[in-house]
Amino acid sequence: MTADVAARWAGTVVPSWIYRWLMPAGWVAAIVVSVASDTGRCSVEDPTVCGPDRTFSLALIVCFASLVLSWWQPILAAAAGVLFLTIELRYDDVAGARTAWTVYGAACTALLVWLVVSRRRQRSMVAGVPRQQVQVPAATRIGVTIRLLVAGALVLVGVGALSLMRWQDQREETHLRRAVEQTAVVKSQTDDGDLVLELPDGRHHTVTMLDDYAIGASIPVFVDPADSGWLRPRAELADYTYWYTVAGGAWVLAVLLVLRDVRVRRARPRRSWTGQGLPVRIEPDSTGAFAVRSADGAILLGFLDTELDDDEGDARLFDAFDALDEEENDAPAKLKREWEETLRRYRGEALLLGDLAEGSWPSLLLGEQVLRPVGPFRAPRRMPWGNEPVAGLPQDRVRREVPSVPFEPAQELPTLPWEVPLQPRPWWDRPGLVAVLVLGPVAIGAFAVSGEWFPAIAGTLIAGQLVHFVGVRTFYRVTATATELWIRSGWFERRVPWRSVESVEVDEDRLNLESGDDWHVVGGIAEKETARAAAVFETLRLRSRTGLPAEAVGRRVAPCLVIDVAFLTVCALILVLARFSPF
Repeated sequence: MTADVAARWAGTVVPSWIYRWLMPAGWVAAIVVSVASDTGRCSVEDPTVCGPDRTFSLALIVCFASLVLSWWQPILAAAAGVLFLTIELRYDDVAGARTAWTVYGAACTALLVWLVVSRRRQRSMVAGVPRQQVQVPAATRIGVTIRLLVAGALVLVGVGALSLMRWQDQREETHLRRAVEQTAVVKSQTDDGDLVLELPDGRHHTVTMLDDYAIGASIPVFVDPADSGWLRPRAELADYTYWYTVAGGAWVLAVLLVLRDVRVRRARPRRSWTGQGLPVRIEPDSTGAFAVRSADGAILLGFLDTELDDDEGDARLFDAFDALDEEENDAPAKLKREWEETLRRYRGEALLLGDLAEGSWPSLLLGEQVLRPVGPFRAPRRMPWGNEPVAGLPQDRVRREVPSVPFEPAQELPTLPWEVPLQPRPWWDRPGLVAVLVLGPVAIGAFAVSGEWFPAIAGTLIAGQLVHFVGVRTFYRVTATATELWIRSGWFERRVPWRSVESVEVDEDRLNLESGDDWHVVGGIAEKETARAAAVFETLRLRSRTGLPAEAVGRRVAPCLVIDVAFLTVCALILVLARFSPF
């Protein structure tokens, strides 16, 4: 595929910001206009105005689908927007809402047509591009997937929601059969906006009302003589039809997950087949997908999430994507070199088997390996100020070699157990930890007693994070004994037996200890002490080679975990006491 054809293909792509940002903004605007335009009052003659309305609850499924699916399935989201417009014009008599949703529905219609035409043009553009005929081996069998399990759980959620709604409706019908009508008077309004109603017998009820009522207004209500705690305004009967929305939404999502699973299986035929391969260039991207470019590498066409038929190879490839993650900079240098070497084996010329269009499910043939799709092909995300780049290994990057600092085993060992010299900590670490432990509960209690619950809860979370942050630095220790290395970091203290350590590697200002498939990174060592610590570790490792089997790495609770749990427990007790036993 030449750069000219690829550029024209990329020009047909619908900018993703339209359906990922602009359309959701339009949906929110339509909701706001609908709520602001609905000035009708609750009616005794028509309780569905503020009471149960099954049609409205079912229509909300389509309404929310047009928003939720905009990031996942833009074509289905646009189709849902058009369908909701039809329902809105049929059942809603609020002029402002009809106008708002007409504008939104017209935009959905235009977007739907644009998306369909765009994908047809993409397929037609590459139909005449020369391809190579190849034989594709059969794919491995797919068992029960997470998608099917989640879909099954969502079906049960829908059944449970409808069962709960039925139970609530039956309970409400029992009350209504026994109910008698009375007239209540609005006596006052609480700080939360609830109304305090006074019944003819002098009893008071605090209820939440949708409509606005003035003090002294009379409201027709139903009361149950057999249940003094039950009261319903005649114009605002209990509405449990929202469970239709919950159940319907769960079932719609379950259907989409099942359809996605079926699509994955269709893209992985269980028999060998002959395909026409389109020459492209691929490279791993930090998103975990493969970036697909034109054959000359000049134009980025899109991204395809794939997996290998070989489970072991796919696991290695999955781990290797961590080399592209900036958060994995603390990984050992040797491990990063292995990751990068793995990624380079999956970069270069390849063949794309199937349609090249957004939403298609093509496979990639790289040498003799087939990368099967687990998601649809998507074009780069586009914003008005730029397109999504590829975050992978640069094409012109020379293989990174991080030389290890040479060191010899120590001739003389320090007195064991030996605490590795660490970088000096700020002087305020311990005083700061003590201050937070003492002042934090006091401040949280003051907020809770005064009724400021949001600052109290937020302060608990912030103080807990601060205690953990300072505690991890304060209690960090690395201690070497004749038989093992103790690394106290975070909530646990790792015990690494020297017999399990296969190598010690110096990586800049830290040490990497390889133990089977695991790596133990020892950082925070004082300047000019890294080489000495490596020499001591190497000597202890060599002395442990007595022919005995390797021991497993263990761990125990560190002081930081005890302090964190104790601090949060004290704060929680303060909040509970302030809530149920105010001073």
